[in-house]
Amino acid sequence: MADDEAAPESARAQEPDEGDAADDLRTPPEARLSATEQRRFAEQLRELRTDFIAEASSRNAAYGPGDAFTGDKVGGDKHVYITGDKRDGWIVSPVAAERRRDISVRFAGTPAKESLITLLDQNVVAVLKGPPGTGRRTTALAALAHRQDELRSLRAHESPALLEKSKLQPGHGYLYDATGATWTKRLTEADILGCSEILTAVGARLVILVGLDSDTRALPGLVAEHVQPDPWDVLRCQLLDRLPAGQDVQAVIDQVTMQLSSPADARELAHAIVNGLPRGRTVEEVCAEMLGPLRLKAREVLRQEEDEKDLGRRAFVIAGAVLDGSPTVQVCRAAYDLAKLLFKVEKQGKRARLGLLPFADMLDDWLGHAGEQPSYVVQEVDRTLSFRAGFAPAVLDAVWLDYVVAHKALLEWLTGLAEDEAGDPVTRLRVAQAIAWFARYDFEFVYKECISKWSGSGSEALHMAAAWALEAIAAAYPSRHPRVAKLAWEWAKEPNFRLRSTAVRLFGTLLGAEAADEALRALYALAWRDPLFLSNAVRDSVVELFRDAPGTVLRELLGWSSSPKPLLCQLVAATLARIALLPFTERPTLLVQYAQDPSTVGELWLRVLTSRSCGHEPWNALREWAKAGVDFADLRTHLYAEPALRPRLRFYGLAPATSSKESSA
Repeated sequence: MADDEAAPESARAQEPDEGDAADDLRTPPEARLSATEQRRFAEQLRELRTDFIAEASSRNAAYGPGDAFTGDKVGGDKHVYITGDKRDGWIVSPVAAERRRDISVRFAGTPAKESLITLLDQNVVAVLKGPPGTGRRTTALAALAHRQDELRSLRAHESPALLEKSKLQPGHGYLYDATGATWTKRLTEADILGCSEILTAVGARLVILVGLDSDTRALPGLVAEHVQPDPWDVLRCQLLDRLPAGQDVQAVIDQVTMQLSSPADARELAHAIVNGLPRGRTVEEVCAEMLGPLRLKAREVLRQEEDEKDLGRRAFVIAGAVLDGSPTVQVCRAAYDLAKLLFKVEKQGKRARLGLLPFADMLDDWLGHAGEQPSYVVQEVDRTLSFRAGFAPAVLDAVWLDYVVAHKALLEWLTGLAEDEAGDPVTRLRVAQAIAWFARYDFEFVYKECISKWSGSGSEALHMAAAWALEAIAAAYPSRHPRVAKLAWEWAKEPNFRLRSTAVRLFGTLLGAEAADEALRALYALAWRDPLFLSNAVRDSVVELFRDAPGTVLRELLGWSSSPKPLLCQLVAATLARIALLPFTERPTLLVQYAQDPSTVGELWLRVLTSRSCGHEPWNALREWAKAGVDFADLRTHLYAEPALRPRLRFYGLAPATSSKESSA
């Protein structure tokens, strides 16, 4: 980018046409704030984003993308039937390699497995009956693996009697979770054995999971009763395989301080321990951070029971989980908007109560399980609401997985929060991170109903939220990273200006930092094409990239400073000023870079300050340094060597000390 005519060919070929105007783009509320306030928000956002990325880890990474928590869902997205225009009756998903290891090496053993093996030796189909969350899937897969080499999961809303032969592969074992399906309430031989012929034809076997509410009396000789294995046995088997050879597994188990109620809890704890120990976390600390035991508490506080529907309470708890740490009065306002939406979607409209939202000591009664210990009473409107560690994510889990009917209303509410003209960027970021949390279960649905709409909207605030949500998704769930990265490059080339605006914001996140050179070239092309409307967004993204790749950014800005477009030169000046005023502990990062590469950084300052498009921001940044007592004598001398800059340097009191004495003499 060092040539004066260094405009990308793609940018030259895509000059904005008449129909590509962006004058309808709504700027975010914080654009009206002072530069100081904007910098304060930027630092707060940076800290929150960094903390989220550092702490976020998919507790189900071992089970592949899109899996439900505890690994109960083998593959795919929960809304596979909702997102498509046409319903596909039978969905076949592979069993992840990690799940195969659960059934081959880490399996704790259950009597139901042997019963199933016996049943499958006599029939091609069998039923495993038991409550969800007790290890039924693992047991069924272990029994299938005893006879079949390849394992698959089936999903549908129909009886297996309607199973399509085209969906089956020779010699495969299939697992079909029909828990809660209407047709399982009273099972018949026709329901279960209706698929025997096609299974036999392809040499496949099928295990069907049903709940305790299924009447299986008509199926003698086809049903195995499942009994949950001891979760501590499951934990031992998991740790024996996952921990390094020679580590004392019993000593690790002896340090566990949490109660294990299910195999899922044991698997999650084992995964957390194995990830936490190498990072210096103790077993006690890992247990304290586990969310599993809090899920039941979250469901209890959310009041999902039929006879206790209070949408005001439920809305407040959800709003508190999304806006955890925000002022209580702000949470109350957000909860009121959510409660109105939830009231519309409740199927039992007459039985659902839109109760009063909490005030003062009502909070202590409502959030006994959620508040920090010891519990407190909120009496002032300026108090902040803070859930105890792990409870907010547990609420988000429970809402998304138990309250499917309200998903669209929930996303509509989050969109309103992100776009609120009276809102702030911190709220917008919390909304984006909540969206990322939901996307771990239903990426395609969340993308279609929310992120895609945000990126194509006329609101720059929603463009930021879309970028932050995608950043969090890519960081926390690596399997989604390629998809997110592809979106950034596709949107950068879009004729739709709004998508290009979102791409600019996305390049200023973790995605851009991973390939700073390419991201900066893309940002230059976007700025060249739309220098008027995208300059602030490009400036903010370049400043973000500077934090991770300072040398690369400064070299690129030096090239940008030679642009024949005055608006691009103004962009470089504004960006350099923002970089100069980034917070520091001992010395500004820009001066550290000057000490390492004085020719590049010094030349960049010279070009900016001598440009007709400089403006006042770079000079103000230098004055702020001087006012704060920052020692930048070497840079002053470098700049003073340029005769054209000497008058202004003296005027602002920025001339080197020796030059000032000579001048006065």
